[in-house]
Amino acid sequence: MNEQPPLVLPPPKRPDATWLRALALMRAHPRETLFPIAVTQLPFAVITAVVFFYLFNSRYPGAKFDSFDWINTAPNGIRLTMVIVGAAQALFSLVGGGATMVSVAGIMRDKPVSLANALDPAFTRMGGLLLIGAIFYGIILISAIGIIVMLYFLIRWGLALQVHLLEGKPLIGSLSESWRILRGRMMSFFALLLTAIPFALILLIGLSILMAIAVAPFGTDPGRDVDLIYQSVAIFAVGVALIPVAAFLATSTTLFYLSAKEPNP
Repeated sequence: MNEQPPLVLPPPKRPDATWLRALALMRAHPRETLFPIAVTQLPFAVITAVVFFYLFNSRYPGAKFDSFDWINTAPNGIRLTMVIVGAAQALFSLVGGGATMVSVAGIMRDKPVSLANALDPAFTRMGGLLLIGAIFYGIILISAIGIIVMLYFLIRWGLALQVHLLEGKPLIGSLSESWRILRGRMMSFFALLLTAIPFALILLIGLSILMAIAVAPFGTDPGRDVDLIYQSVAIFAVGVALIPVAAFLATSTTLFYLSAKEPNP
């Protein structure tokens, strides 16, 4: 049996071509780009939906959940539990995204790695991923200092995960190297990040239409139990829909990193 030659993508003729290369790579290598995030996020999509249903159905049956700000009006027990689940999910999303970055780098260097070998450095360097993630989330939380300042630091440190995983540099070294790489490339990188927005919107709008069709037979007032099931399923579905978006971001930003670091990635 003749082996297929490895996929070699030409370097981009312009910075915004990176998103097209990322989509091409994801189509050619779905296992390497999607599986790392899927295996870390699918369990949490299930767990989050089940926990949500249990809390509002059994533990706090009188609590309201049918509003956008339910987290602000929910009992403290619900808020604490969902924050803990969300924090764990965020950490493992970094692990899954990091594994995709390792896989993409392996493909582009013609040294593909297995799923286990892609996950290994992500889990091994989980402490560093947690610190970098905490810095990103912290910047977002203190965004009251100004959206421009927040975006500036998020973009300049936007390749720190790649540096940490692929070069093995410590936290400060990863942030510093990302800062250096993105000098003069900030707008190109920011434009690349923006390409994920229409991708996410298409998936979420399509998901909303499917969910609306599914609940239509129950009428406009299906009752609390049906509504709670619907909300729980929606939470699971959103978690699943965001997997390809996360994979796209991990793939495209890693291609951007390789293009900046290596002449012919």
